[in-house]
Amino acid sequence: SCSMNIGGENTLACICRIDTNLSKPVKIYPLPHLYVVKDLVPDLSNIYDQYQTIEPWLQRKEEKDPATKEYYQSVEDRKKLDGLYECILCFCCSTS
Repeated sequence: SCSMNIGGENTLACICRIDTNLSKPVKIYPLPHLYVVKDLVPDLSNIYDQYQTIEPWLQRKEEKDPATKEYYQSVEDRKKLDGLYECILCFCCSTS
């Protein structure tokens, strides 16, 4: 992702507005607390490994044969998930 520390704040470079006043320098750094692969690219392999161990995806209570029927989701079930699935795994929050 394009996550990095811009002006002292972890953010996504693709949506970060930078002041056009060029009298002040803009400081850009890789995400803190991570090893750097190159330039502004952090090594996220350890974070992805940890993320996988907690299995943060939807899991069914009972298994169904995927070939027999579609998995329908009720409006109520979807509302329970609103706000939880907007994460794009940029890790700006966890590296603050």
